[in-house]
Amino acid sequence: MDAQFLSGLEQTLRNILSPDNNAIKNATQALKTQYYSNSLAFPSLIHLLQNSADDSVKQLAAVEAKKLVPKQWETLDESLKSQIRESLLKFAFAYKSKSIRHSSARIVAAIAEIDIPDNKWPTLLQSLVGGAQDADVQTREMAVFIIFCILETFPADWFEHSQDFLSLFATTLQDQASLDVQVTSVSALEVISAYIEEDDALLTKLAPSFRSLLPSMVHLLKSSLSFSDTERTKELFTAFNSFVLLDIKLLGDSFVDIINLMIETAMNKDLDEEIRCFALRTLTQCIAYRKSKISQAKLGGQMATCALRVASEEDDEAEEELEKEDEENENEEASPHTLALRLLNELAINLPSSQIIQPILELAPQLLSSSNQYERRAALLSIGVTVEGAPDYISTQLPKIIQLVIAGLHDGSIIVKAAALRTLAQLNEELKDTVAEYHELLLSPIISIIDSTNKIMVYKYATCALDTLIEYMSNESIKQYMEPLMNKLFQMLDGAQSSSLKSSIVSAIGSVAYAAGKAFTPYFDPSIKFLEKFIANMDHIDGMTEDDIELRAQTFENISSMARAVGSEAFAPYAQPLIDASYSAIHSANGRLRESGFAFISNMAKVYGEQFTPFLDRIVPEIFNCLQQDEFDFNFGPEDEIADEADLAEKLNVHTGITVEKEVALVALSSLAVGTKAGFTSFVDQTVKILSEQIDESYAVREASLSTLWKVAYCMYEAHGKNDKVLELIRNVRSITISILPEEFDVHMVMTCIDCLYEYIKSKALGKLAIMEGTDSSQLESLCTQLMLILKNEHLCLTQDDEDVPSDEVDTTETDAMIYDSALEVLVSLADAFGGDFVRIFSSFKDVILSQVKCKNKNKRVSTVGCLAEICNGLKSENPYTTELLEVFIDRLANDKSSEVRGSAAYGVGVLIEHATVDVTPAYPATLNSLSKLLNKAGKEASKTDEDDVETKDTINRTIANACGCVSRMALKHPQAVPLNVIVPSLLSHLPLETGLEENKPIFELILKLYQENNEIIVNATAQVVDIFEQVFLRELEKQKLISESTLGREENIERLNQFDSEETQHKVVAFLKYLESKFAGVVSSKEVLKNVIA
Repeated sequence: MDAQFLSGLEQTLRNILSPDNNAIKNATQALKTQYYSNSLAFPSLIHLLQNSADDSVKQLAAVEAKKLVPKQWETLDESLKSQIRESLLKFAFAYKSKSIRHSSARIVAAIAEIDIPDNKWPTLLQSLVGGAQDADVQTREMAVFIIFCILETFPADWFEHSQDFLSLFATTLQDQASLDVQVTSVSALEVISAYIEEDDALLTKLAPSFRSLLPSMVHLLKSSLSFSDTERTKELFTAFNSFVLLDIKLLGDSFVDIINLMIETAMNKDLDEEIRCFALRTLTQCIAYRKSKISQAKLGGQMATCALRVASEEDDEAEEELEKEDEENENEEASPHTLALRLLNELAINLPSSQIIQPILELAPQLLSSSNQYERRAALLSIGVTVEGAPDYISTQLPKIIQLVIAGLHDGSIIVKAAALRTLAQLNEELKDTVAEYHELLLSPIISIIDSTNKIMVYKYATCALDTLIEYMSNESIKQYMEPLMNKLFQMLDGAQSSSLKSSIVSAIGSVAYAAGKAFTPYFDPSIKFLEKFIANMDHIDGMTEDDIELRAQTFENISSMARAVGSEAFAPYAQPLIDASYSAIHSANGRLRESGFAFISNMAKVYGEQFTPFLDRIVPEIFNCLQQDEFDFNFGPEDEIADEADLAEKLNVHTGITVEKEVALVALSSLAVGTKAGFTSFVDQTVKILSEQIDESYAVREASLSTLWKVAYCMYEAHGKNDKVLELIRNVRSITISILPEEFDVHMVMTCIDCLYEYIKSKALGKLAIMEGTDSSQLESLCTQLMLILKNEHLCLTQDDEDVPSDEVDTTETDAMIYDSALEVLVSLADAFGGDFVRIFSSFKDVILSQVKCKNKNKRVSTVGCLAEICNGLKSENPYTTELLEVFIDRLANDKSSEVRGSAAYGVGVLIEHATVDVTPAYPATLNSLSKLLNKAGKEASKTDEDDVETKDTINRTIANACGCVSRMALKHPQAVPLNVIVPSLLSHLPLETGLEENKPIFELILKLYQENNEIIVNATAQVVDIFEQVFLRELEKQKLISESTLGREENIERLNQFDSEETQHKVVAFLKYLESKFAGVVSSKEVLKNVIA
């Protein structure tokens, strides 16, 4: 050994350990240039490790030696390597310092990674196995630790010893003399389990042995909770965090034991908070990856109760945090309380409502009546965090929930008030106008809190709740509050001290405009004058804080929302300078300002439509530049060539700001294409190229990119018709969509694909062309294959979790129900587009769909029966299954417990009878009897329904509409088979329809036909009939008024308010009213609305 070289190296290492930064920098450079390029470096470092008198030098020498193994080990001569192997192993076993022993073990593992494949260290395994069973505790500890370190490198040559390792660890797990041996054994088993899982043969062979070890590991973890050394407990939790993700064959029944231990740990207030947080994170991870197993074992309720109890614990800092705006979300996941709420959120998203939401809502009133303010707070927050996962179920319980929220808003505790406000904002975001229907009960307490609180975060929560409530209020509702609300918001904005709070208030002003539409016009100029100071010098941001920039962005976005509300004429004086400001924004160096610029442009496209075409050349290229930004990058350098996976993961940098910016840019691109129509044509090719890349490469905007592609294709079809270029575009977009489905595991992307196909196949413009061109049915066939997999719950996106759990043993989550429903809707759109030709497709789906008409899940039955009915409507008279399906519908109409299912069945019966080519009159008596019972039941439910229970009322009204439509179709088809003296008075008593207005068509046809026949029953009810049509035309006028006065684009589903299915039907009704006026003078013209109709 070169003494001079050795001495210089040791001194250089000492310099690195000095506190002098310059010395460290020079020493580091010297190591690279003077020492590590020399073949003596590695053996010299080993020498220093084993012989230096300074432990800190030993430690650093070990770390540096490990780095040099890949570069220098194979350059050494065999005799030297043999000496190093033997001395290093002895040193690792014997040295007094544990940290140095462990660093030495890492060198052994690095050498072993090179030597094992070539069998250059044949005695190593035997030495380690012997050491693991040695009488000396330290030897056992180090032997097991070195085995663990080597296993981490996944040496393929050791796979054949897997069973022997499991047997060895079965022994070491029981080592009562050394906790280190036990814990390291668990860590080693974590590594082994990972590669057992990857090999099907090993999995089959070793699963029983591995499962047999889990009870001992679970027992060790439980025992570790009482250890004073929490580091060991954390190591065990790290291993168990991996165990719960293993193939269920490796876990067996111990999975439930692990969950129960995690629940017990999370709820143990005597434990260290960090340990409890480990348990809560493990539970949260289990939900995402083991939801079927958890659902099958009915563990969801226990986990929800656990989370609720943890969220209910006393929090000494809760009130103090309401005074600190600058610390908002700073420690979002640092406590059991916040992690418990996150756990509830994941439970609601991934598990059925019956296991999660239902028990929470049952416990909530009890908790809210508690004298403990933390329990009251938890009751409210638990509702807020779970609504995202089960909005449909929550909406059915809304009357009760609103009462709980109102109680919270009036609570004497400020932390409970804050919880109520946060929960209300979350409910508003998810349920939108359904919650806004309760505005009369909610606005006053919100304003009262704003006026009385001295807590900045309570003020902010109240402003957010106010903002989201206003945004979704109806156009008529907001008008009655306009003046006091705007005065209040201007007053709040004038008094706000922080930019963050001002942003919230500006957003609320924008929401008033959005809800009010043209009624906001008197407040538009004052608002602009009040807000323009926040957007002065748009592109100058030097010295601005993030909150200042957010205020500027929020103001800019909300001014454009106001423009949509008041229209182009009122906005005209401000248009040019603000559009110029949008150019500055989209060129800004700040991502949030660029985002606001794109949002502004999106709204301008809605306001100006095709008139916005001249601006495209300056805007669209910037959108393309935005979309081509990298969403993540690696800070990867030459020194990282030998970095391990954990080190590489740390170097991955995800730009969340860019992903949000891209989402907004895509909205702008869609709006520009829709608004400018033919004017967008020159940008189509580049749009397809860039969005196709985003679909392939992005992780954040794939769904939005696909949706935008379809919108662009549809706009081009509307603008240019079926020219070659447009057909090629549609063909391209269709191919992209169909090619995604077979290999896609993300359920949201799959839903986007099938929702796009549904929307454009059902459109009158594209129809069949959205899925098939000419006689080439290959893509249609591919789509049908994927739809079948979804309906059977066998698609890749539905089989990522616990494949051994039978699907009929697992309750359906709302996400599962949504994708099932979406798949059925595609079939309905295909039936509409293909008509009688759909029979060939339907024949393969029929039995699969029919198998679900009696399933346990009510929502699934509603979807299934409704889908069958809509398919029958698409097939019309070319349905070869009329008799079979009629029996199914009649059975559901008579026997299903759900009025909603029975209503869908009634629609199906009516459609089949309308188009039947066989005699269906034998079914009339039973059907009429069931319809009578259905209407009676619906009437009773309507009388019991809370006046504000919109969801329930809507369901009942749709059931009534379907029943009325059914009986009308029956009477039109075979009038002699129905007792008109019974059905006509009953029918008229349920008119006009409140929803399901498509059923007006057969109803109006029946009324007109009866008059044509001079039917005495209907003639005697003329006054009632006129009253009904007065309401029909009044609602038609209200719809037109809503269209003209609402914010542009707000009423996207306005067609649901159409009283007539076509202009032809409306003309027939008008002609009929003129006939009544001529026959019964004044009977129609006495109604002001109808007088104008017949004029």
